[in-house]
Amino acid sequence: MELAEVVGSLTALQRFPIEPLGGEAPNAAPVGGAGLLGDRAYDLCDRETGAPLTSAGAPLLLFYGARYADDLVMENLDSWTRVRDPGGAECPLTDPRWLEELSETLGRVVVLKARPPAADGSPLRLVSRPTLRLAERTYGCPLEPLRVRANLVIDIPDGKAFEEDRWVGQHLRIGDTLLEVTRPADDCFLASFRPEIARGDPAMLEGLVKVRGGHMGVAIRAVSGHRVRVGDPVCLVD
Repeated sequence: MELAEVVGSLTALQRFPIEPLGGEAPNAAPVGGAGLLGDRAYDLCDRETGAPLTSAGAPLLLFYGARYADDLVMENLDSWTRVRDPGGAECPLTDPRWLEELSETLGRVVVLKARPPAADGSPLRLVSRPTLRLAERTYGCPLEPLRVRANLVIDIPDGKAFEEDRWVGQHLRIGDTLLEVTRPADDCFLASFRPEIARGDPAMLEGLVKVRGGHMGVAIRAVSGHRVRVGDPVCLVD
């Protein structure tokens, strides 16, 4: 018999169809393989080198975004994906014009490639509200949404920052989905990003990350289940 302790609730979901573009915040998402179906399904790559583009090398990409036209899409992802430019205009993923425009903006030819499964089998990132609140106090104001790259944000009533670190090696149940917490993560949010819109102090945020050895939040993988939904209870499973 499974013994579970309710430790909090899922307060936000994020899914990133195309890496490293901005993503979406669905109310619910289906589980597929070890992660969320459709999360980081594609990489933008330099056609000449074949290397995936990163936000560090091309920060302008963070101001573009991608989303699915239906939260619970489970097949034919290409036809359901919409790409958004910095002005808010959208076009279908299958329309080649957005790649042409992006290539012109970046000064290099950009292509879209299907992303292989995560090498360590732990494609998802989770961070707690107390950890994010500490990061915001350090930063000096609320984090810009494009900084936060975690897939799941959970609230822990009366919890402390970095509470999630204690769960490494354990299992969580969120809704009907069982997840394994595998290791600390180093990519739940972008500390060093310094856009003109930055309202806080990125240097202070980088200092916090450095003190933490680069780790903020945890990496997780789905073991079983069908979907997760904002508002689901989060249980620590024995």
